[in-house]
Amino acid sequence: MKLSRKIISLTAAALALCMTLASCSSQREDTGVAYEKDMKISAAADLEGKAVAVQLRSAADDYVVSHQLTVYPKRYSDMNKAVQNLKDKKVAVVVADANYAKKLIEGVEGVKIVEESIGSVEYRFLLNKSDAKLAAKMNTKIAALKESEEYQAMIDAVMVKETGYTIEKDSEKELKKNFTFVTEPSFRPFVYEEDGAVKGLYVSVADAVAYNCGGELDIKTVEPVSDIDNVADTVKGAKNSFGVVTYEAAADDEELITTDSFYTSELVMIIRTEEKK
Repeated sequence: MKLSRKIISLTAAALALCMTLASCSSQREDTGVAYEKDMKISAAADLEGKAVAVQLRSAADDYVVSHQLTVYPKRYSDMNKAVQNLKDKKVAVVVADANYAKKLIEGVEGVKIVEESIGSVEYRFLLNKSDAKLAAKMNTKIAALKESEEYQAMIDAVMVKETGYTIEKDSEKELKKNFTFVTEPSFRPFVYEEDGAVKGLYVSVADAVAYNCGGELDIKTVEPVSDIDNVADTVKGAKNSFGVVTYEAAADDEELITTDSFYTSELVMIIRTEEKK
């Protein structure tokens, strides 16, 4: 009888140890990555305790932090690496703009986009605070553009077909100023380089707004970096220049201001296909 009790006790202890080890192996607390094969990620609430990959200083970065969706944000300059880390189970999910996410996973096996949006984001132009009058004028031109038939034609051409779009211009109109548009061309279809030209929605809208403000648009590209914001720093250094932000970057910077939104988009999650919705 005593031997039977001892065997039962040892068996129970062994089972408890196995359960503990299984629990430890399914969750790496240092990164928040869950490894259960059937782990479900289908809504923003599912991000709690998971390692969430976002682009550094992007709308997704700001959103997951400000909404406290995770304590494990992992920031990337190279989002292709983020997707690869997702496949390698080094992160549990990638959060990105819906338009960008589609381009990011083109031809990539083993990942998919969760169709349900987790939030929205507004795109705005960023200016030096000394250009407040220009920002106000740009706001009126942005509002007029968004109400025009050309705006939807621009969205369809640039974001869907990626054929590019330039508003109709009067060749005799006198353009008295030059406006510099500063951008990092690594965010397709919003802004990218192709055939030696910078293209995308940012460029089409910036060109239209600059023209309607009475000026020509010059494009200046900068390299994306991890420690400073090249776009903001370049904008600070010159009048009549502007870039694009996807969050209130100017909120903590007394030298910068933003225009009204010129485009609103959705944030989505990219997950591994082995994970069930």
